[in-house]
Amino acid sequence: MSTIFPREEKAEQIFDRILTNPNACERLKNTFFEAIPSAEESEGAGTDIPGTVFAAALFNAYENKDLSAFLMAVCNNSVFDLLRNSFLIPIRFNDKGVENPVLLTDDKGNLLNEFKNHLYEKKYKMFHKLYEEQDEIPDYQMYMADGFRENHSYTDSGEIVTEKISKHTGILLMFRFPESVKLDINEDRIYAVVWDFLMRLQEELPRALMYYGVRDEEGREKNTATLGIFLPFHHFETKMEKNIEIANGIGLGCREHILAEINRQAGK
Repeated sequence: MSTIFPREEKAEQIFDRILTNPNACERLKNTFFEAIPSAEESEGAGTDIPGTVFAAALFNAYENKDLSAFLMAVCNNSVFDLLRNSFLIPIRFNDKGVENPVLLTDDKGNLLNEFKNHLYEKKYKMFHKLYEEQDEIPDYQMYMADGFRENHSYTDSGEIVTEKISKHTGILLMFRFPESVKLDINEDRIYAVVWDFLMRLQEELPRALMYYGVRDEEGREKNTATLGIFLPFHHFETKMEKNIEIANGIGLGCREHILAEINRQAGK
């Protein structure tokens, strides 16, 4: 894809000279934010980062056509951070080897030993009551868990750091596929189904998280074999029983559509 404007000749030389001059970098940063209405009043807008870091991110984005490199400098989010944090794409289980969500209970609904402290006591009582009263659904499991989202930014020295944001305790609903089902299929088509149901989830339960993929402790990428919907207590506890019912309908509907797509691709 071509760029909007012709690229300047000898751009790298220009950039290198500017980067050696902190005052020039600061002027460039100030000019950028002066062109954005109310940027100075926007918390976390990037105005507090050093001019040298801002300029380096801008030039790196220009040279490599890497928008994320620049966005991280001005809003602490990569392109995909923005999508995930806008609830526009699902989150992979244990993406890049980082456990997310963190399970606080076992398959029988018991609080794991390492989490038996007062921080979880009240929430666990609520969870356990719901766990005991849940409907019997094949290949389905309910957990109490900690879930979070991420953003990325630069340190003053220009290094990339990952930060956990919006960490909440809640209820995780897991929708697995029968072991007899072979998932060697078109992953793009399955992702399209997951995305459609994510949009339904946001319409019904705004700020619920949807996870997909295989829970892999080593962070390996595999085909979608598990779906998850996470309901933070902070947003959903006042009507949690009803919210779980809605989430189950969406999760089960998504699983059925994926199974139908599997059968279609297999010619059944």
